[in-house]
Amino acid sequence: MSWSEKMNPAVREWLLEPNTPGARYLALRDVLTLAPTDPELIEARAQAHQNGPIAEILEHMQPGGFWMKPGPGYSGKYKSTVWSVIALAQLGASIDHDPRIAQACDHLLEHALVPRGAFGTSGNPSSNIDCLQGNLCAALIDLGCTDPRLETAFE
Repeated sequence: MSWSEKMNPAVREWLLEPNTPGARYLALRDVLTLAPTDPELIEARAQAHQNGPIAEILEHMQPGGFWMKPGPGYSGKYKSTVWSVIALAQLGASIDHDPRIAQACDHLLEHALVPRGAFGTSGNPSSNIDCLQGNLCAALIDLGCTDPRLETAFE
């Protein structure tokens, strides 16, 4: 018996409530581990992108693919591009479900990735922070970014 089968039924019901589409999607994907082709998961993913935190974050994105102001996107902390992209990835957002996500990934790679593959807080190589590097690489992959510039970041 898996741990998800041992879960308190009330908690399971709470996680799967339709009025919280983001939590429902993540619970179906990560707790119940439905197959990516499962119709219930596909519908939940669509709902999570249309309502809830994913939609809320994307609503604040500027037409150029950034949050707050163009550029590397590290400042204002927790509201700018870097933080929005990381949050979208943690919420299960996907390039395949909203073209704005691809635009945000492209903006980040264009403005925050410095020569030789470091993600910087200011666009300069000396502004690289290791945790930022790891978080952005993971977020971009989780979002479905396959841009070849990302290979340099992993190197």
